[in-house]
Amino acid sequence: MRNAMKNKAKSITRNGWKISIIGAIAIPYCAWANKSLLHMSWGFVIVTDLFLLVAIIYNYFTYKHIHAKDLMEGNLIDVSNNIIRMKRMHFNWLKFSIPFLVLWLSWFIAENINVYDGKYILMGGVLGLIIGGIFGISFFRRDRRMMTEILDQIKALTDNN
Repeated sequence: MRNAMKNKAKSITRNGWKISIIGAIAIPYCAWANKSLLHMSWGFVIVTDLFLLVAIIYNYFTYKHIHAKDLMEGNLIDVSNNIIRMKRMHFNWLKFSIPFLVLWLSWFIAENINVYDGKYILMGGVLGLIIGGIFGISFFRRDRRMMTEILDQIKALTDNN
């Protein structure tokens, strides 16, 4: 049972790394694309890159206490507390990021509504929003499910002892 928990923890941590890597790649790409291709304002470019940087840093602090080896060797109570902490941090991030992204999208629309070929830029932005939302929700739901499964398995192990 501990081995199954270890594999789930590895998967959760791997997802955290994937998200951070995507964010790290997105910082220079978004700066270049927003300024050079879309001719967005410097304010928009800076706010976008700062948001991505904050997301990477927050992601690090969210995942830093989850180590697969702790499930094999560590105190299961500490592990379950760390997982509960991670779940709480996921929800806290949503409380910040969803309102921010609504404002960010409004700003994106405002800067592109009257530009030449603006409708194509907006369609691309909406498509990116949909694709990003699908990936984000799938990562979030999968990680939440695995965290809940690990917590249930820890509970089962501690109830048996």
